[in-house]
Amino acid sequence: MDQNKYLDYKEKLSKLNQQIKDNPKEIENLADEYNEAITFVNDFEEISRLNTQIENNLTIKDPELLNIIKDENKNLEKRIYQIKNKYNPSNINDSKNIILEIRAGTGGDEAGLFVKDMYEVYKKYIESKGWKLNILDISYNESSGIKQIIASVKGNMVYGNFKFESGVHRVQRVPKTESGGRIHTSTISVVVLPEIQPKDLEISEKDLKFDYFRASGAGGQHVNKTESAVRITHIPTGIIAVSQATPSQLQNKQTAMEVLRSKLYSKIHEENLEKNSKERLSQIAGSKRSEKIRTYNFLQDRITDHRLGKAENFHISDIFEKNKLQELIDKIKNEN
Repeated sequence: MDQNKYLDYKEKLSKLNQQIKDNPKEIENLADEYNEAITFVNDFEEISRLNTQIENNLTIKDPELLNIIKDENKNLEKRIYQIKNKYNPSNINDSKNIILEIRAGTGGDEAGLFVKDMYEVYKKYIESKGWKLNILDISYNESSGIKQIIASVKGNMVYGNFKFESGVHRVQRVPKTESGGRIHTSTISVVVLPEIQPKDLEISEKDLKFDYFRASGAGGQHVNKTESAVRITHIPTGIIAVSQATPSQLQNKQTAMEVLRSKLYSKIHEENLEKNSKERLSQIAGSKRSEKIRTYNFLQDRITDHRLGKAENFHISDIFEKNKLQELIDKIKNEN
């Protein structure tokens, strides 16, 4: 970790503390800057403390304690690695909030029903972590399923956990809409984007195209008769963000900009990782949206995550009823 950065953050913390002291209400505006600075300072000082402890242990020459010291130093070095790994470019966004997108893929109405099921899985998981969920946009199909849902999730280390859900999820089951009992295969895509503040990524107004239209609900029925829905296109990249969640055009515009900013940031971030190192490219490969990451086989009561070995299968009830998604995520983390 960079000592110059540590000294800069120490100085910044001093100034931020003074600003908050002079005007306590400023704490809301300065929260992100303060948390970033205090986290880096604490981590840097923790690494220094751990290194000192390792050095002190190495001065002990008692033969009876050598094995104990060796094990302790190994644990201390592991802790140092974990702290430093937080600042690896592929992990730098782990503490951020997220924009979560779940979309129906192949499989027609059944895919929409599975989007609805997975949203409920994620909702339970989010609630169990004490995070805050807010739906930004949602559209339904004619079979009570969901074509797509976009939501924000705020809390501690949201992206660091949820990023492992990005990719294609495949389900194999007999749909509720199937009268003949035939097995149906369908897919949904999950996209997890770090939430990006305007100060972190400036977007020129001249690079944006705004379209306004009437919001639509299930079956194509209009939610309202005004052009409150907003579509924003980033012209240089072709990235599009749409919001029609509220009757307010202004609020939908703000939501669409929030989603667009996160999409654009993620594109730039991944391109930078690809340019910088093949090793880093391999670290983000698991988050590619086109990759099939998991299969849910209801007839065999088995969930297979394709980033793990076959011995790591989970039962359907583990994820859909017993809320063991964190256990699955932790296993994937250990593989990376």
